Amino acid sequence: MPDPTGSVVRVGEPGQPCFQIRPGEEGLSVFDPDAIQPPLEEDEILQSFRPSSIVVVRSVIAVQAAGLDIEPVPGAEALPPRLQQAHREIRPRAGMTRKQFKQALKGLE
Repeated sequence: MPDPTGSVVRVGEPGQPCFQIRPGEEGLSVFDPDAIQPPLEEDEILQSFRPSSIVVVRSVIAVQAAGLDIEPVPGAEALPPRLQQAHREIRPRAGMTRKQFKQALKGLE
């Protein structure tokens, strides 16, 4: 679990919703910059994504206040090792329906 005073970083595309889950996904990929030392910088994260990508930062408190959990989940092998280690997913809390999960994610936009 990330530090409650910390933040998570989501990579998105300009003009598109950043906190939208796709069919078949159980969680939404984010990075905990403070999970490794030295902490991840936004530029380091963006290097692994399309040049047009943007980062959106949300506090751990805001994610938890939306009724969501942040869980460590290994990052894709295509990611550099530091990003793999810092990879997390925003997931629904126990008992939350998919509709409720989507609504909670929408609140993070």
